[in-house]
Amino acid sequence: MIGPTAFTNLKSILLAALMALVWAPVAVRAAEPSLGNLRQVEMLQRTLADVADTVRPSVVAIRTERHFDNPESDSVLPDNVNDNLSRRLFPAVGSGVVIDPDGLILTNEHVIQDALLEDITCVLSNGQVVPVLEVTSDPRSDLAVLRVDAKNLKAIRMGDVADVRQGHFVIVMGNPFGTASDNGGRPAMSFGVVSALGQELSRQLDPLGERYYGNLIQTDARINPGNSGGPLLNIRGELIGINTAISTRSGASEGIGYAISIDKRTREIIARLARGEQVEYGYLGVDLDVPTAYERALAGAPSSGGALVREVRPGTPAATAGLQSGDIIMEYDDEPVQSRDHLVRVVGASRPGVEVSMLVYRDKQSLRLRVRPDRRPTELRVAGAAAPFSWRGMKLAELSPATRRAHKIADEVDGLLVLEVDPNGPAQKAGIRTGQVLRQVGDVPINSLKRLRDIAPSLSGSLKVIVTGARQNAQVVTLP
Repeated sequence: MIGPTAFTNLKSILLAALMALVWAPVAVRAAEPSLGNLRQVEMLQRTLADVADTVRPSVVAIRTERHFDNPESDSVLPDNVNDNLSRRLFPAVGSGVVIDPDGLILTNEHVIQDALLEDITCVLSNGQVVPVLEVTSDPRSDLAVLRVDAKNLKAIRMGDVADVRQGHFVIVMGNPFGTASDNGGRPAMSFGVVSALGQELSRQLDPLGERYYGNLIQTDARINPGNSGGPLLNIRGELIGINTAISTRSGASEGIGYAISIDKRTREIIARLARGEQVEYGYLGVDLDVPTAYERALAGAPSSGGALVREVRPGTPAATAGLQSGDIIMEYDDEPVQSRDHLVRVVGASRPGVEVSMLVYRDKQSLRLRVRPDRRPTELRVAGAAAPFSWRGMKLAELSPATRRAHKIADEVDGLLVLEVDPNGPAQKAGIRTGQVLRQVGDVPINSLKRLRDIAPSLSGSLKVIVTGARQNAQVVTLP
């Protein structure tokens, strides 16, 4: 006879056995891979491999040696700095991407910052080392275009961040820790998703405010030192970002990386740098912040959007327009202001000197103000050519192969390229336009900036000058 305790134990054993019989087929089926899912994974795998094959020839590895100008400084320098009496060099690595088959490479400005032209090396994906002939860079956007001595390169296909959504797959290719530049140029690859869009890190990455890091793509694809300047790609192998920064406590990737978005404004900046032209930014002269609920209530502003004016600098377009600390700007040039970063972008993209309207909330009232943005002081850096020279209301630069191609200037035309013409300045009054070539001043042919600098102090009053356009039709104009 089975006792109560034994019966209970037997019941438990039988129940366990029954459950095992019921669940065993399910467990076996779950352990088997789904053929349909496996096919999808294999398709993704093939797609990634195809992107790597397609994009690899468009990715370059960059090595630089940055200069420290004061060898007697007491500053703490990295251990691998080459210390000698004439200069200190800090080796660095980065990445780049081909944007023109005739040898134009896009990268970050901070990759080549403080490096002389002869200390920048580009290694193509096939291992070929090509000399860099010229660098044109824009510190504010942290972008630079290198012209290298190579032809028939494979240019990357451009995408647009407007087509990117959170969760989309992304691919990083480049030169992490110098693995490509030290090993035949073949770029490394990582894979992830878009973690977030429209990230703003200007204050964290550049507290001085000289650079602008807004509208960034955040990704968990691994970005490491050396990936800066390289491509962030969508699943079709199109360029949607330039890898620029990481959030890290260890110095290496921890799954939070950032890339400069490829959008309309970024493409405009790249095109200007490719032509050797300075990038223009609109400027109001305000410090902006994110408005709190309390500040919105004080101003009477809507509960979302807009940018708070924290400070107005004297003598700036914002001061002239009547902006005040505490104002909340909700519209700029008839465009709703989505955030502080959005306002920075639209002001930067606005044309200096062209008046626009703003909708501002102040003391529980809405106001319409008119403002005429100024040109933000920026620096065009051109390595491999003499620095631009401002004279008689125009900024002049020596011609290079890149600028000749961009402006369709024949090789036999000597002179100085007109990079900029100041509004209402002498050059504009004379009818001189950006992209023309200044060939002669008075009776003196001008074939270099040095020549113009040498004679400029002796020139006064009205001057006859000869300028030439792309069609080589010379014009004699009078500079007031």
